[in-house]
Amino acid sequence: MTIKPVNLEKILRDICSYVFVELRFSIDVRALKNELSRQIGHILQSARERAGGKSIINSLRMSSFFTLVFKCIKPLKQVPPIKDYQQYRNDDSMSSILLLRASNEKNYLLQFYPHSNSVDVTFNEIWIEEALSSFDLVGVMHVDDLSYLIRECALTHNINLDVENLLEMLKTEILSCRSTFSPAPRLLTVVLKLNKKDCIRTSDDQNAVDDHQSFSAAEIDAIIGRTYTTRGIKRSYEEDSIAIEPNRNKYREIKLSKDKRDLLHLKDTYHLTDSAFNAIFQFIKSKKKLCSLAEIERLRIKTNSKFPILFTKTSAYVRFEYAVRTAIFVARKHEPKLEQFDTLNVRFNMDGTLIGNKHIVAISINCIEGGYPCQSSKNLVPLGLFEVQKENTELLRQTLPTEFIADIKSVKQISLGAKIVDIRIRLGGDLMNAVYVFGLAGFSSNYPGVFCTQHKNDLHVAEDTAYDKTVTEGKGKNKRTTIVHVGPTSYRDVTKRARSLAEQTSCLATKVNDLGYKCEPLFGDLFDYQDYCIDTLHLKLRIFYVILKDILSHASRTDKDGADHLNIIQQTIKILNKHCEKSVGKRFFFQVDSDNNNKTIASHGKLSGLLQDQFFIDSFPYDDILDDGIAKSARIVVKKFKEILHEIKHTSIKRKGVLKRLSLEFVKEFRQSGLRTTVTPYIHIIGNHLYEFDEFNNLGDYNMQGVEKNNDLLSRLYFSSTNSAKNPLLTMLQKLYRMLEMNFQDEKERNLMREFARTGVYDFVEEDTAESDSADYSPTRHNKVDDLENEDASDQDFSSHTRETEEEEYDEETELDKSMVWEPGKRFNATLLPRSENRFKSFRRS
Repeated sequence: MTIKPVNLEKILRDICSYVFVELRFSIDVRALKNELSRQIGHILQSARERAGGKSIINSLRMSSFFTLVFKCIKPLKQVPPIKDYQQYRNDDSMSSILLLRASNEKNYLLQFYPHSNSVDVTFNEIWIEEALSSFDLVGVMHVDDLSYLIRECALTHNINLDVENLLEMLKTEILSCRSTFSPAPRLLTVVLKLNKKDCIRTSDDQNAVDDHQSFSAAEIDAIIGRTYTTRGIKRSYEEDSIAIEPNRNKYREIKLSKDKRDLLHLKDTYHLTDSAFNAIFQFIKSKKKLCSLAEIERLRIKTNSKFPILFTKTSAYVRFEYAVRTAIFVARKHEPKLEQFDTLNVRFNMDGTLIGNKHIVAISINCIEGGYPCQSSKNLVPLGLFEVQKENTELLRQTLPTEFIADIKSVKQISLGAKIVDIRIRLGGDLMNAVYVFGLAGFSSNYPGVFCTQHKNDLHVAEDTAYDKTVTEGKGKNKRTTIVHVGPTSYRDVTKRARSLAEQTSCLATKVNDLGYKCEPLFGDLFDYQDYCIDTLHLKLRIFYVILKDILSHASRTDKDGADHLNIIQQTIKILNKHCEKSVGKRFFFQVDSDNNNKTIASHGKLSGLLQDQFFIDSFPYDDILDDGIAKSARIVVKKFKEILHEIKHTSIKRKGVLKRLSLEFVKEFRQSGLRTTVTPYIHIIGNHLYEFDEFNNLGDYNMQGVEKNNDLLSRLYFSSTNSAKNPLLTMLQKLYRMLEMNFQDEKERNLMREFARTGVYDFVEEDTAESDSADYSPTRHNKVDDLENEDASDQDFSSHTRETEEEEYDEETELDKSMVWEPGKRFNATLLPRSENRFKSFRRS
């Protein structure tokens, strides 16, 4: 059995941490050390007497715990803070001062404990880490904040410290911990000598250590046995014989303060976020070097030249085959068995966003077989960015280049090594995007459905609410009355009013806007109506918005007029805002609608998907703002909708009939709740199509959360674009591809991805030969030599580099743009080599 020695330092640290942080009391650390050693000595002496000359280990094991009593701990009371630090001390002149602060998951701790002729300053590892971090980074140890707090504590007790040597004392003690410093929590006590005793302090230090109560070295040896030291006694800090020049230290302090202020001004002037500033700091800390902007610009131009981007004044895009191959490469990273599929489904994400005063349509793709990670914003493959005056089918038809649409239609298959894989394009986006793509009349028409041709008056009809309707046509003698059965609709079965391209063609040939068909589809026959699936993110957002809007509408109705009505509305708003603060914070709030003479309640702020879950919780004040009947119905409607969301999101195995039952129950409760008399297109989808989508598709494959996050990124990229006056769309698309490339940390992988995206083939013979040659020498030594050579070369470039003019940079960009060569010639006409010789590296089996 391994016997570990007692770690007195750890016991001391644990006691101090508990007393300082939990109790907020003070400790005389020096007295605590003596009391701890004395009481442990008593325990050992008692155990030795009980053992009777035998080993004392068994005697000590008879007690499961030991009680230690310390007299050096004193309570404190909280007083006004110093700076941002909570201060604890008593009213007497010899009281210790305890300072605490919690910031960014870091707990700063400092105790100022005065004695008759010295002061003990105890602080925790956070101060040590920050001081050593600055020393490792720039070679200067920053202890200004620590010395400032010590001086403030000294002024509180009118103590005269040796201010000139205070900084040097702290730096010396912290540096002495550098070789023994570990991530484990620790405390450091620095003893500061006073220049002279204060005239007010006439009495001896009441908290000084009573050395007569502690054991001598001979007595401790008699109790626990003789001990031998393995190293000499550590000498205390002594002042160097060469006096430190006060003026030099003062100059350094002033210079550091000025540099910090200049750096803060630089951060504020150029709008550097905290995360960006911290990322640059960490990069310099790890790499020990920062390249010039000219070097970064040259690298950016070189990297951009590798992307075959076609651009005009209002568009920037890549060839569809290039984007598909890139998406396959990204998907292969998350799905190793991707090459086993005979058909790959590519989701075509098309969404519009307003950036400033410009409407930008962003198109991206991802491979569905790659799984959910490929839907994240960082893994979406950009296809194109287009500027439009307004989002509608005809303007999009005029904006999207004809060759761009034709190129998308031409890609039916992709070669993966020796295998030809079919490509099926699926449409992704919200319902409004589908309206533009399919050329529909929209939600304001008599047939607002995207998937079926149900009349707007019958959107509430589901499987359990079908009925027979009497329809009258014609006038006079030609008047005819027929009975039409109105039943549920489908998105696949044309006999149940499902939309189809054939029906659209026949309707447009006879009458425009018949059954909601407005014009030809934007991409022709590229997308069938069955290629589109509902986006569950927008489904959730829109329905929760409808429910909240109806709740506010009923809460704004009172039986009073004038001031009485306004008082009731304000009380309701107060209840709602109180619920907002508890659930989602102050980012979302309610107030009286100033544009409405009826004094209704209006919501302000953005309520995203996650915030909606936190807002519509069980403690929502339905009963406080609504009548009893409406409150009960609204609570049931929200509960039913949450059950649908839970079934969609959290059920890995599809349970037959469960989602259909929940959908029908939700539509029924919504109709009976009295919140509104009509049904929106999204609620119609729940009652008729949602369970169909779940049966024939995976609803998670069509979630647009990553696309929405990508739209937010586009807004930031547009306003931070370095050449927004020239070609902002080109700059944005280039940056998106640079960010996509950095998902692969290895430069070889990035080069292979570009090679595969351009040509679809890759020769592994050269790479295998290079790998075999590289086995003859040590890669560690080789990397070190390369690093040294690169550093020397970059230093020379940095010192000798002069900034080029804008005309020279523009000429260089023009030459590089001309070098962007698209190479699709090897797509299918290339002679495919055997599988082992002609396979992309990412598709190899492990």
